[in-house]
Amino acid sequence: MLRTIAVILIALSAGLLAACGNHSSDETSRTLRIYVSAPMTGGRGGEDTARAVEIAIENAGGRINAAKIEMVALNDSSPDGAFSPRLVRRNANRAANDDRTIAYIGEFDSGATEIAMPILNEAGILHVSSGSTAVKLTRPSPDEGERLRPTGVTTFGRVVPNDTVQAGALEEFMGQESVEKVYVVDDGGTYGTGLRRLFEKVAAGNRIEVIRGPRVTGRTNFGLLAEKISKLDPNAALFAGSDLDLGFDFFETIHRANSLIKLFGGDGLALTGFLKSLGNLELDTYVTAPQLPSGNYARSGEAYLDTFRDRFGREAEPMSVFGYEAGAVVVDSIRRGVRGDITTEPISTLRTGTRVAFFDTSERASPLGSYSIDSNGDTTLTFYGAYRVENGSLVLGRTIDVPSSVLQELTQ
Repeated sequence: MLRTIAVILIALSAGLLAACGNHSSDETSRTLRIYVSAPMTGGRGGEDTARAVEIAIENAGGRINAAKIEMVALNDSSPDGAFSPRLVRRNANRAANDDRTIAYIGEFDSGATEIAMPILNEAGILHVSSGSTAVKLTRPSPDEGERLRPTGVTTFGRVVPNDTVQAGALEEFMGQESVEKVYVVDDGGTYGTGLRRLFEKVAAGNRIEVIRGPRVTGRTNFGLLAEKISKLDPNAALFAGSDLDLGFDFFETIHRANSLIKLFGGDGLALTGFLKSLGNLELDTYVTAPQLPSGNYARSGEAYLDTFRDRFGREAEPMSVFGYEAGAVVVDSIRRGVRGDITTEPISTLRTGTRVAFFDTSERASPLGSYSIDSNGDTTLTFYGAYRVENGSLVLGRTIDVPSSVLQELTQ
């Protein structure tokens, strides 16, 4: 069981919690801070996200003119890796109340981002996520928009494609794997419920029969659920969610009841700790995720992965490349957003300039490919990887570039 697997956390370097860059204090006359809030416990990959941002800042020189760029990394999760609403609020408030804060990178989980957004929006701070994919964060309903964007100004964006892309990729992946009937559950989180709704919509329009299962929780009797699923005879089951324990229990009990059912999950499960826990389940596990294997990125992406490997003696968590790009585009936005003297401009002016520059990002050459940020805060990237699992790692089967017609259908 995933709960019983010991997770060894690698201590963060001292530089991760302090300044990035090697410039001495007499070379700079101001410090600007980028906060990184991520799950640093439970094998969720937050440590690598923070390290990726650190490397991005270093690669940018660690400073802009006479202003030093400093990173502050904060944990937002409880020991099991699930985000803690209390810690998310604490982190966002700390950044909002720090008059050196220029930008905030986080959270990994969409539900955590939903908590942090209004706090950072009130402060006018650019808020960029490398992992939160829920559509409502960038395309909220009017009521949600008033809650998430209390100032009425858009301050949140992301470098990872949203779940309209992922839902389309899941449907196409299943079609390529000859799935005709799929049983779908979610974990009740912002990410899971949104992904489920979008997948069911696109699947219904493409002749995949969807059996709507329940929301699963820690109280779910997975044995009885698996028996029910087996009797309904689907040839696939989808776990829409990011709760790793629930995802493992769902997959494991289904596999025990009927090993012919293919097990699908989204990028919420595409974490090394979860993948290595699967054992013989991995032969029947299919995952969509936006990252690509090493060797498939632009030169800057491969350089990041090489730097990480050389520095820490192991491979980076695959999703951390989005953390690297989040750090890189934020530093670039700070640089492009400066209109006067960066050492004397009021922090509110610098925050505004940085935010405006981020939303003006156009055809940016990045490790992920060329992309722009639209007015909602979404990246224009539209690809997802379709993966199998082998030896506890993702193995790319194909890259799915979701057609614009599918994306338009899902946004209507």
